[in-house]
Amino acid sequence: MPIPHSKTGIASFIIGLLNLTGLVAFLMYTNYYLNKSFTPDSIIDAVFSSIGVGILYIIILVTGFTLGIISLFQKYTKKLFGVLGLIVSVADIITFAVLALAFTLMSPGM
Repeated sequence: MPIPHSKTGIASFIIGLLNLTGLVAFLMYTNYYLNKSFTPDSIIDAVFSSIGVGILYIIILVTGFTLGIISLFQKYTKKLFGVLGLIVSVADIITFAVLALAFTLMSPGM
């Protein structure tokens, strides 16, 4: 009987890939929105929506990372997607930190 892939590992990998593409799109949209208009109301709206989406992104990122760790401790399953999920999640964390820092330093008020 062949050993199946871990379903939590596959979920971790898919969440990691979606997070990576979603992060880049979110940061590009936020940067465009903040540079497009400089009325106080629009900036406040952009900041609060960015905070909400950022918190949601971090929750999903932690979920994917946790699923990757859980998949490594499951018996009688392949660990490939669990390891790939962890690698992509760590890449997401590094990308998030680098892009957030870059967009912060490039913002108009800095």
